[in-house]
Amino acid sequence: MSWARTAVALATFGFINLVLFIVLSSPMNSIFGLVEDQAEEMEIEDDVDPIINVWRTVFGFVFVASMVGLIVWFFLGSHEEEFEEYTNDSWQRRY
Repeated sequence: MSWARTAVALATFGFINLVLFIVLSSPMNSIFGLVEDQAEEMEIEDDVDPIINVWRTVFGFVFVASMVGLIVWFFLGSHEEEFEEYTNDSWQRRY
């Protein structure tokens, strides 16, 4: 894979990842807000808040980890040999 193709793929997947984060953040905040409101009405807010905070962290970490994975993929993909040639003798058994 050439540098240009790898860079375009990285930019494309990074953009998709960013758009997914932006699009999914609003529903997640709405859901977490509803859960927090219900917990407040039931007077168990102190028990629910740490769990909600962990889920917020996991949600954000998934997108950060996928961006790091894309960068690692870019570096690994850009350093592969493009024109490796193998002789037929190395792949065939001799009888």
